[in-house]
Amino acid sequence: MIKAVIFDLGGVLLKGNVEIFLKKGEKILGCKAKHGTNCVFDKKLNLGTSSLRASFERVFGKKMFDDEFLPLIKAWVSNWKMDEELFEFAKKLRKRYTVAILSNSEQSYEEKYGKRLAKVFFPIIYSHRIRMVKPDKEIFEHCLKKLGLRAEECIMVDDAHENIKAAKELGMHAVLYKNMNDLEKQLELFGVRA
Repeated sequence: MIKAVIFDLGGVLLKGNVEIFLKKGEKILGCKAKHGTNCVFDKKLNLGTSSLRASFERVFGKKMFDDEFLPLIKAWVSNWKMDEELFEFAKKLRKRYTVAILSNSEQSYEEKYGKRLAKVFFPIIYSHRIRMVKPDKEIFEHCLKKLGLRAEECIMVDDAHENIKAAKELGMHAVLYKNMNDLEKQLELFGVRA
């Protein structure tokens, strides 16, 4: 029996367009991005061992002064918006299931959305706080321990194939997130309804 639904943040609960952010960044900095979408998948940033500034410096290939970095961070944070429909769905799920978050994250996500998310989701596991990242199995084991549940009692909802694969290898159920309608259909296959 399913007891918990675990959500990813970026790409699932939070929607953003990395290409739009990169274009804004290129305009702010007057240079082309060197590493493209790596700003979202920066392992050092997600592990909490690198700052957002250092990550952006790697992405854009240049050192930044505050007058460049501050507008860039504003563009980054404003790029991510809560998927309100999915957020409301999770609130409904919470009446019957534990709803949690397991995210490869960085501090600005937590600063902007942490208080709001904490009203609905528990536990919230931010990779930058615990120095573990998906798809490493240790972060999934950490999540299960925090939940106090067995793998087969949980469903992971993520938009990354490698994270879905890792969750399944550990014995969890998993749904590749595409959109709200598809998610509801996939969860119903496990008997999960809001």
